[in-house]
Amino acid sequence: MQRLLLWFIVCLPTIIWIGLTFYEVTWWVENIVAYPSLFLLTYCLIALTFSVWKKWTLVITSVLFSVAYWLLTPVTSKLVSSECANSVMVAQFNMFYENEDINQTLSYLHNSTFDLVVLQEVSPPVGEKLKVLSDIYPYQYGGQEGVGFPSGQMILSRSELRNMSVFYSPDQQAIIRGVWHPTKQQAFVLITAHPPSPRSKALWHRRNTLIHTIETLIEQYPSDETIIIGDFNLSSVSLRFANLFPSFQTTPVASWPNWAERITTPPQSMIAIDHLWLKSAEQGRRICRRWSSDEPRGSDHKLVATVLGY
Repeated sequence: MQRLLLWFIVCLPTIIWIGLTFYEVTWWVENIVAYPSLFLLTYCLIALTFSVWKKWTLVITSVLFSVAYWLLTPVTSKLVSSECANSVMVAQFNMFYENEDINQTLSYLHNSTFDLVVLQEVSPPVGEKLKVLSDIYPYQYGGQEGVGFPSGQMILSRSELRNMSVFYSPDQQAIIRGVWHPTKQQAFVLITAHPPSPRSKALWHRRNTLIHTIETLIEQYPSDETIIIGDFNLSSVSLRFANLFPSFQTTPVASWPNWAERITTPPQSMIAIDHLWLKSAEQGRRICRRWSSDEPRGSDHKLVATVLGY
């Protein structure tokens, strides 16, 4: 009986994870399964405990389970294709409303080679500071009279942004839609959004409403050349993410939470929530590489860069 109980203890976290994974119908369940690192840590502790008791079979089993959850955690960089002709680089960054190092972000963007920068959590004072980058990014959306910063978003581009407008979800959350004309490639339809973090049932429903609104927008205004970018507050290990935008390419990388200010946060303790989806049916474009950066500092997110090419 004791032996069965010990094996049950070893298998219980995985039984819970599998059961909850297929029952993502409540906000707290989805949040739990969103973090494979929680189960990775659990199995590391179980393995350590059984090693003290010299239960080596149980230790090895726990280590194998921990490896499985380690494989579910995101990485900081993914090379999809080494061949990437006529490439352009897109950056996305949740600046964090409480960021106390905005000047570092401004300096970083000023010295960068990004073709397009999509920012979230931009307050009006910070947005005014970002306008000084107009010599590098002459095309900007956000901060104009009558537009403001829709859901705290701002877009900076080296090349033309055209027909930019704001759509709203049924609960008045903002979605930016327009056309981006990169200098080295054909134009994209650009869609950006920042759903809220699902820290409660109400916020979980608001996030899901905004995502569903984007799905509806894509159905009503279809385009073969589309990019969707934003901090979606949706973990890449969730079933909801797996079923989202099935005709689009995506490559998740670790981006949140950035725990430490002065040292590198291990990607195994993070999840991928800052996403980019690409659809390119006719032009044959693809995601070539994607990575998260330790710079700039000051945010609880990492900046994520994506290289797109042919």
